[in-house]
Amino acid sequence: MDCISTRLPYRQTGAFSKIALDYIDQDARLKPFIANPPTLRGFEKAIEQRKTFSTNRDILVTALKKQYAAHNPHEAVSRNIDALASSNSFTITTAHQNNLFTGPLYFIYKILHVIRLSEYLTSSMPSYKFIPVFYMGTEDADLDELNHIYLDKEKLVWQTRQTGAV
Repeated sequence: MDCISTRLPYRQTGAFSKIALDYIDQDARLKPFIANPPTLRGFEKAIEQRKTFSTNRDILVTALKKQYAAHNPHEAVSRNIDALASSNSFTITTAHQNNLFTGPLYFIYKILHVIRLSEYLTSSMPSYKFIPVFYMGTEDADLDELNHIYLDKEKLVWQTRQTGAV
């Protein structure tokens, strides 16, 4: 199947905040807040910095294998967990905080982005292995924060007697 794609610059979408656009454009005013730019060279610098961190990879791999043991993980997941034992492996990580409707499309884009970025970096820097990691940022969520949305200027509230973690 032949496909034609057209690149639409982020600024033309009207969907991103000014600070997000300035980050993408590497605006000089943000430089003091960004350790490494979102470029291949920026990733190379981040890798060199990361190599100086002490990491007990064996404990990480053992803990992940234990967590996944009852779930019969896909072969690719098992390979990625095993790859974490290597000092030449790095994670590309994103998270998502719970919310009503989970931001459905954005949620999927975030997952696909870390997978694709990991593939790109692995092919661009073949001496390293990049592993996509996605997790739900649930530990800091409370019901007051998550039980409502505004839809067309109307506040919709999820009424529940639930207690504890969301």
